[in-house]
Amino acid sequence: MSLFVLTFFSVLQQRADELKAFHCKIVCLIQLSRFQDALKAIVKEPKLSLELVFEKAYCQYRLNQPQEALKTLDSVLTLSLKLKELKAQILYRLERYEECFDVYRDIIKNSNDDYEEERETNLSAVIANMCHDDPNRDVPQLREHTYELSYNSACQLVGRGQYGEAERKLKATEKLCRDSIDEEDEGDIEDELGIIK
Repeated sequence: MSLFVLTFFSVLQQRADELKAFHCKIVCLIQLSRFQDALKAIVKEPKLSLELVFEKAYCQYRLNQPQEALKTLDSVLTLSLKLKELKAQILYRLERYEECFDVYRDIIKNSNDDYEEERETNLSAVIANMCHDDPNRDVPQLREHTYELSYNSACQLVGRGQYGEAERKLKATEKLCRDSIDEEDEGDIEDELGIIK
């Protein structure tokens, strides 16, 4: 652990009852991937943790406690965008794709920031899983301009049993992947292509 973090934790111990100091401690623990320690601290200090719903649910999620994380989020009356994003990830992990789909659609509809493409990619993964669960399900068509979106579209075709079309889509996905990351070294490209192949 760095000297800075040790010094910071020492100061926090002297001011442990202050909300901002406590919040900083939790964020530091999360940044250090010490999710169990962060969660223990949150549980130990319920008065200081009232505003740390995201941090608590995130730690639970990272500790592979998705049901508990979902309960934590469900305790909030109105979810912020950040809480909705986490809820969508939790629902995906729980394979509750219908609910996850609804949350992502709400997020995409009500947000305007630099994460639109990432959310669309996540939504396309949800749709692919929905098609796997129900091949006849009617789902919205999404753009396929990135290799991630194209890959998820191919997975959707596999879920529908359209293997020939899926294979063609995967070949196009491989080309998209090569074109979009051609500036990286060959090892990085092969890592990305490994998923597609």
